[in-house]
Amino acid sequence: MNTPLAPLHLIARSSAWVAGIALLACALLISLDLILRKTIGLSMGGADEIAGYVLAIVSSWAFPIALLRRSHVRVDILYSRLPPGLRVSLDLLALAGMAIFVAALLWYSGQVLLDSIHYRSVSTTPLQVPLWIPQSLWFAGYLFFAVTLLGLAWISLAQLRRQRLAAVSALIGIHSVEEEIHEEVPTTRFDTDKGAR
Repeated sequence: MNTPLAPLHLIARSSAWVAGIALLACALLISLDLILRKTIGLSMGGADEIAGYVLAIVSSWAFPIALLRRSHVRVDILYSRLPPGLRVSLDLLALAGMAIFVAALLWYSGQVLLDSIHYRSVSTTPLQVPLWIPQSLWFAGYLFFAVTLLGLAWISLAQLRRQRLAAVSALIGIHSVEEEIHEEVPTTRFDTDKGAR
């Protein structure tokens, strides 16, 4: 892991853990609500609304970790057969395309958040949640995605200036077959001689 990206990795990992816990809590809340409805005819109310907010927030915070782990889907039928320089050019083009996507997400989610703050919007449910609360967490996820993308772009261009194509590929390229095998196969090997004894 590159030192300049260490804080981004830490925040992304932490947000992934928080997101996972939040999704589990939502699943439990919805399950409890369903059980109460089916057994005693009582509904807690708001479980589906809270789950909707959590899903939107978690989705926005999932983009940065997918970017850092190079997990976004890309078609690699020709990519692996191209020379390293052309592969890096395609990686940078993909990063630029993602930057346009992030800019659109930030613009529109920011407009939604500003409107909710300006009009003091609340949800049209019994919970009456001020919408700026979930929307600000949703917007923050997209903002962190943009910061992560800019950090990766900055370091990738710095490595490119030093002609370190392999380092650029390791940051923003598609996983090689060897990397995918390394992720799937356990790092510790079973010693058959010791196991046989």
